[in-house]
Amino acid sequence: MIDTLSDDTCWMFLVRHGATDYNLKQPTVLQGNGINGPLAAIGQQQASLTGKFLSEFSFDGVYASPMIRAMETAERIVPGQTIVPVPEIVEADVGRWLGRDWADIQNADPQAYRLHQEDPSIHPYPEGESASDVARRTVPTLTRIMQQNLGKRVLVVAHNIVIRVMVAHLYQIPLKQMRTIRQDNCCVNLIRYSQEKAELVTCNSTFHLRELNQ
Repeated sequence: MIDTLSDDTCWMFLVRHGATDYNLKQPTVLQGNGINGPLAAIGQQQASLTGKFLSEFSFDGVYASPMIRAMETAERIVPGQTIVPVPEIVEADVGRWLGRDWADIQNADPQAYRLHQEDPSIHPYPEGESASDVARRTVPTLTRIMQQNLGKRVLVVAHNIVIRVMVAHLYQIPLKQMRTIRQDNCCVNLIRYSQEKAELVTCNSTFHLRELNQ
């Protein structure tokens, strides 16, 4: 099915970037779009395994958030191929919670923490973005990439919250419940766009990373 390209269809492989040192911290530290570091060693391995997994496909276009962790992931998946940076799909602005973990945030900012956990679509990261803000800039952008690539297969590397809001949009899940959508580092999501409609075919596939989890 994905091997055969028709003129009215775009296949988008939407991949979360590989792990960074901040992703690996316990508890996890919020990076948002304010911490722009590289992949950790295991993140590099994740990206290389993703490239091996997707090597049977040729991509007519490769797009990525311009953040280092996303660009580096894309470079390892498709070495040597031109990558188009897309500023609209950078990770969420986490405001004053940048560089902090959830336990610290809950203790220091309990009211804002509670509201954000209850509904991130209307209660943003303080001094940052809400899930609705992220959706407003990312969903149209990802849709437009598919519309501009009919008859083609494209790779897009983005971030946890960015992909969650896109998946919520495709599944028609309220953004209030966005956190029920899991997106592991270097997971693959497959979207089929045809006849002005996008369909999520695969979500959070990580079978290609199983050797790292043994």
